[in-house]
Amino acid sequence: MKKESTRALREGAMMVALTVILMLLNKYMPLFSLIGVFVCGVPMAALAARNGFKVIIPAVVSVFLVAILVDGGVIAAVSTILMSVLPGAVAGYMMGRHEKFFMTLFATSLAVCVGWIFELAVLELLVGRGVDELFAEVMQQTQTMLNTTLAALGDALSKAEGMTPEAFAKTFIDMLEFTMRLYFPSIVVVSSMFSGYIIIRISGFIIKRTKLADVNVLPFSHLRAPGSVAFVAVVSYFIAMLSDTSSIFGSVLANVVFILYMILGICGLSFIDFRLKNSIKASVLRFLIYAAVLLFGGIFMGIISNILIIIGILDSSRDFRKIGISE
Repeated sequence: MKKESTRALREGAMMVALTVILMLLNKYMPLFSLIGVFVCGVPMAALAARNGFKVIIPAVVSVFLVAILVDGGVIAAVSTILMSVLPGAVAGYMMGRHEKFFMTLFATSLAVCVGWIFELAVLELLVGRGVDELFAEVMQQTQTMLNTTLAALGDALSKAEGMTPEAFAKTFIDMLEFTMRLYFPSIVVVSSMFSGYIIIRISGFIIKRTKLADVNVLPFSHLRAPGSVAFVAVVSYFIAMLSDTSSIFGSVLANVVFILYMILGICGLSFIDFRLKNSIKASVLRFLIYAAVLLFGGIFMGIISNILIIIGILDSSRDFRKIGISE
């Protein structure tokens, strides 16, 4: 037992040192900073997968103390811990315990979401730039770009739409601001889920390849939503159609529907990936194809999204791939 404790402490010290090195690279190397938020938590993920949480707490505290020196303040250090180090530790712990994939994703995404909430709280309380100020800044930038485009269209827009460019711009900005405010919670949650998924995949890949711990890495092509998610999503959608989005209940329900349908759409894309990988073996190439479709889909994006959602709903109950529930 003593020998095992000594090994765990030694590994903890090594992972703390490696985390600090990654934090320094993230701070002083611009190219590395593009992936730094996803990579900085990998050492803690490996430590948690091998030893559980018994050495994670002192390791995270040690990283936090060093982060104060690296980032130049307590607030920035807390942000670093919450946005990358802690989610990595949670992902590693869940994978080390061989929890089901969606439970691992939920726990990791929740850790990331706490980081986002902290960031927003800091903007509101310390910097004085809350959500309203962020919305105003985005709307102003959008207004500037829109004015440039409308100036080029001129009379053509007035004839086609029956309104002046100024009236069109105001209507568009009002609708955009309403939509962004309505779905802002969903944006935070979906962003957290995306970050959580990337952290899980990177951490799981490195841990598995280096054989630091016995973890399962679920391929993207095997993502499948439980039938209960599809059922709740469909029922919530029909209730939301009858609800007023200006009410608290209606806005909450709208965000629930958005998040659940986003999950189902991703599972639908997973089904497409499962079928396509037999023809295109390289996962990077498949990813580039999907990114190109999403980027240049334009007016067809609504149709594409609905098709993916329908596929995700049908596959959740029929299991066309015969893979069972995602583990």
